[in-house]
Amino acid sequence: MDINEIAPTATQFLADQADRWGDHPWHPWFLVFPILFWTLVIVAIVSARRRWAGRQGEGTLRDVYARGEITEAEYRDRLTVLRGTRR
Repeated sequence: MDINEIAPTATQFLADQADRWGDHPWHPWFLVFPILFWTLVIVAIVSARRRWAGRQGEGTLRDVYARGEITEAEYRDRLTVLRGTRR
């Protein structure tokens, strides 16, 4: 079976089903919306992951301060540096 046998059959099928799908031409929106949706999902995941990864340094600094290894002044200075160098 080659394309010359399939094309007329497929064309006839689509013509017969026009009433079922509506008498309007296909638009590229059926491709744009899924691509846009998945792009937004991926961007949201990457953004959330970067934000979470940026906070790990603060958690480590909190632990060091809680163990008494640094003073409050050092803690605040280092926290300012961490928050200032965030991407």
